[in-house]
Amino acid sequence: MAKRRKKKKVKQGDPFKLISGIVALIIVILGILADNGVISVRKIKKFFGEVDSPAVNAQMSVHFIDVGQGDCTLIVSDGEAMLVDAGEAEYSETVADYLDSMGVTKLKYIIGTHPHSDHIGGLAYIIDNYDVETIIMPKIPNDLVPTTMVYENLLETIGKNGKKIRTAKNEVLELGTSKVEIFKPESDSSNLNNYSVCVKITHGDNSFLLTGDTEKTAEKDFAKKYGSKLSAKVYKMGHHGSETASSAKLLDEVLPRYAIISCAKDNDYGHPHEEAVDRINKYADYTFSTYKEGTIIFESDGKGLSVINTKGESLVELE
Repeated sequence: MAKRRKKKKVKQGDPFKLISGIVALIIVILGILADNGVISVRKIKKFFGEVDSPAVNAQMSVHFIDVGQGDCTLIVSDGEAMLVDAGEAEYSETVADYLDSMGVTKLKYIIGTHPHSDHIGGLAYIIDNYDVETIIMPKIPNDLVPTTMVYENLLETIGKNGKKIRTAKNEVLELGTSKVEIFKPESDSSNLNNYSVCVKITHGDNSFLLTGDTEKTAEKDFAKKYGSKLSAKVYKMGHHGSETASSAKLLDEVLPRYAIISCAKDNDYGHPHEEAVDRINKYADYTFSTYKEGTIIFESDGKGLSVINTKGESLVELE
């Protein structure tokens, strides 16, 4: 009598592994589509449900102050304040009025990203009229040190007030309950923009990256050296939305959800450039500009994040 063959047992696959495999495959496919320009990084993030809830009882805020064709950012965290740049000198009182409206009398840090007048022009007035603890600026090669009246006036004002410039270095500072990471310039360029100090502010789950006027060459160096350390939810576009900045190389590391452009309406430089706007729109869910919205304010409670104007009106519908 013939022996009956034993039936082979069919191993049941692990459902968790199966699901994980499917998700991984989807991610790979979406990544390929993004790399080939078929689908944007922004749509991929929306696919995975990355949305913010509004801040409740915010302890920290970042203010992208409208100073025309310049840069000025105020960060306030649990009663401590920091100012990054201050626009042209003609906006000095605009910045001072804004600080007063926020009840700021002391600045723990002032950072001048680089010595161009549209970034440092208003700093002398601020240093003259407010209690400033620490002033941070980049080290510039001797042959690139500006001889402009604006820069010389700033240096004179710093000395007159018994202050010294602290040369930017890679370090982590505290501002209230926020972490401030300083990234010193990595460039040996002949372009002064590429000596901009980069600053990342982190408050809980929310983070903000400011790159001054850093352009593509230096962005490449930053991206190579720091990689995902540059990741930030909010990104102020480099060089006022110029085509020469906010490169895909950098944006692939930052992966911003919100983008800010600081520039004047109908400016002579054509900022923001269409190419730069097209690039950022592949990544960010929202792009704001000071020439349209005026001063733009982000409020954080460490998890939730609200985006408002100076009237307190929400600029986005958050879930």
